[in-house]
Amino acid sequence: MPTLFRDPGIPDGEKCRYTVETGGRSVGFELTSVVTHENGGYRTLLEASSGDGELELTVDQRFGRLDGFLRAEDYRAETRSRGAVVSREEAHFVDTVHLPIGGAPTPFPPDIMPIVGGLTLLRGLDLTEGSVQSIDTWLAFSVHWPLVARVDKRTDSVVGTGEIECRQVRLRPSFGQVNMLLDKMIGGLLPPFVAQIEIAPPHRVVRLSFPTELALSAPRSVIELAG
Repeated sequence: MPTLFRDPGIPDGEKCRYTVETGGRSVGFELTSVVTHENGGYRTLLEASSGDGELELTVDQRFGRLDGFLRAEDYRAETRSRGAVVSREEAHFVDTVHLPIGGAPTPFPPDIMPIVGGLTLLRGLDLTEGSVQSIDTWLAFSVHWPLVARVDKRTDSVVGTGEIECRQVRLRPSFGQVNMLLDKMIGGLLPPFVAQIEIAPPHRVVRLSFPTELALSAPRSVIELAG
C-alpha cells in the first residue's frame, strides 16, 4: 500500500497541545491531539474548544499502517454550541466508492487527506528540501482537491516546548488540472498554507499558518505547538 505518507512512528499515547492565534492575537481556542495505537493503525482524537465553552469540536480519525506507509481510513467530526449539535460529518475512505461531482462512482484516491488529518498525515511527507508532492485533500462529501506541498528551507521554530529544528512546507491548492494559466493566476493571488514540521522523528507539526481571507494582505491564523 505505498502512499505519499510514510509512517513517522508516532508513539502510543502521544499528546500534543496547540494554541490558536489570528493576526498575532489569541482567539481563545485551544486544540489537543491524542494519538493511540489501535488494531495495527493510529487512532487520533482532536478536541478543540473556546475558553468560554461556547463552541466545541471533536474529530475522531483512524489511519491505517502497512509496510511503512499511512493512509486515511475513517473520519468523524462533530461541532457543538452550548451542548447542542451544530453539525456532524462522517467519511470512510477504504473499500468504498463515492460519487464525484459530474462523474461515476469511484474509489477515493489512496493519498486522500482530510484537512484536519494533516496534523497526522503531513508528518509522513518526504521532507527532502525541494521535493514537491500533490495531495488529494478531502473537503466534504465527495469533494476532494489537489494540494501541492513544496518542501522549503530548514528553520528553527521557537514554541512553548522550546526551539525545534523544522522543515518548512508550503501548501497551496492546484488548478493545473483545470487550466495552467488559471493555476498561475491563483497562485499569485492566494497566500499559501505554511507548515513547519519537526525534522526529527516522529515529525510533529510544530506550526501551521493559513490565510483567513483570499488576499495577500489578510491576517493569518496560526496553530502552534504549546506542549
